[in-house]
Amino acid sequence: MMKKNSKPKKQNTRDEELRTLDSQLGSFGLEPPKIYRHDQKAGSKSEHRRRTQKDESVSPQEKNKQQNKKRRLKKGVRRAIYGVSVFVCVALVLVVLSLTVLFKIDNINISGNKYYTTQQISAVLPLETGKNLFTSDLSGAKVKLEENLPYIYEATLTRKFPSTVNVVIKETPKVYQIKNADNTYTLLDDRFKVLEAKTGNLPKGCIEVRKAAIKTAVAGKTVQLTSDKVLECLISLCEVINKVEIDKVTAIYSQDINNNFIVYDGRITIKLGSLDNAEEKLYSALTAIDKLNESNPKAEGELTAISDKQVYFTEK
Repeated sequence: MMKKNSKPKKQNTRDEELRTLDSQLGSFGLEPPKIYRHDQKAGSKSEHRRRTQKDESVSPQEKNKQQNKKRRLKKGVRRAIYGVSVFVCVALVLVVLSLTVLFKIDNINISGNKYYTTQQISAVLPLETGKNLFTSDLSGAKVKLEENLPYIYEATLTRKFPSTVNVVIKETPKVYQIKNADNTYTLLDDRFKVLEAKTGNLPKGCIEVRKAAIKTAVAGKTVQLTSDKVLECLISLCEVINKVEIDKVTAIYSQDINNNFIVYDGRITIKLGSLDNAEEKLYSALTAIDKLNESNPKAEGELTAISDKQVYFTEK
């Protein structure tokens, strides 16, 4: 009798343990695993059945075609990946060779220089034969030439494959001068880069910059005047002179942004006022000077051209 009743007790104990476990799980906010409903199971079975029937409806020939198509596609992808990999490897090898072994500089050709000798330029030029053509810093070499050899107005450096660097020098086309308090001169180009300090005779055709006081002047660098605005106006005046291509400019000066002047042939001062529409004003002034020269080639005075439509001459 005791053996018969032992099983129900064990079952009751098991049920109590499960209920205790359920209550503990519930206290932690856990949910028991979801049980699929009968219709869900039935739906998945019907879906599997449909797929099986669809696969069975495809003929063996069609299956072979599909499998062959998949094989060809995989083979094509593998070939493409292999081709790209080979291309990348070859490109990397060529780049490494170009930067290490190939394209070394054998020749440096310098042309266009008159003021400086080829030896002077070569001594400053930070390029050497045997160095790599690609890794050589041509931009840095250009800056170094223009700063250390101030009469180089512009240096153009280009690579010529497989092993040549061409250096074309353009020297300062026009020289401007500012007279200092100690009767020396500071020579400048038309962008007001300092060329040198000068005593004695000035270069032929040197243009005077009047009423300008120098703050600092370092060869190869842009001069610093006591007035930044005046410096800007003077540089703009030089730009206009270059565009119009006036040959007989002997002096320029600026008092402020509204008072800018160009001295023509040492005898006619062209008053431009502000530099707005300065090019048109200067063309009108030159037209008036041509007419004035026809009647009086030695006329001296001030030609006011503060507007391109209002130009008048006041004789000295």
